[in-house]
Amino acid sequence: MSLLRRAAAVAVLGFYAYFFADYARFAPPTLAKALWAISALYGVGVVAVVLGFFWGRWFARGLGYWGIVVGLLMMWQLGGVETFLLVWAGSNAAVALLLTGERMAAAFDGRQDWRARFHLDDNGVERLGKAVTRVGMSLPWLLLYVLLPRPSDQALLLVPLALAGAGLWALLRLRTWGLVALGGAATVTTAQLAVAPGPTPLVGVAAAVLLAAAVAPFARPMLRALRG
Repeated sequence: MSLLRRAAAVAVLGFYAYFFADYARFAPPTLAKALWAISALYGVGVVAVVLGFFWGRWFARGLGYWGIVVGLLMMWQLGGVETFLLVWAGSNAAVALLLTGERMAAAFDGRQDWRARFHLDDNGVERLGKAVTRVGMSLPWLLLYVLLPRPSDQALLLVPLALAGAGLWALLRLRTWGLVALGGAATVTTAQLAVAPGPTPLVGVAAAVLLAAAVAPFARPMLRALRG
């Protein structure tokens, strides 16, 4: 049963990797980069779940949660239920649900090999899982914030994206500086939003909040370590 659930989750992730890539081929150049980037994120989710990376389930569920929020927000903005958005939100919710549970965790973060390598107990695994899931939710928002056209210096917008990417890489290797990088990405994004002309983009706010939330599970242990 768990293998079927895993295959179903991969099918949904793979479909959206293809969908966004196909859409990007015909989209205006101002949108194409953002669509290719979202397609790549879903592609990473496919690879991570298929190959059973210990963080794959967390990351894929983060993408699923992002899809749910986008679907609900767009239906709220349109003032009604749209079939495509209902399917979009439902299928992303299915990814999150299909990858939930102890049996599914056993193939990913529940394995003892990587826990022993990083010397993690259950509390440490739980904190890491929350952080990776929230980064998985934040990256699509951050990519849209950076890659969609807006009246500001595009080069400076790349700074939080670079920090978030480096932070995730370090976080998956349990490097403390990864948390600093993720916190820096949240801080820089917030600062850019504060000084940017025009209305504040929702995608930037969502990215900053979720990046900060990714660091939050480690705040108390870090404070204890600094005091000690």
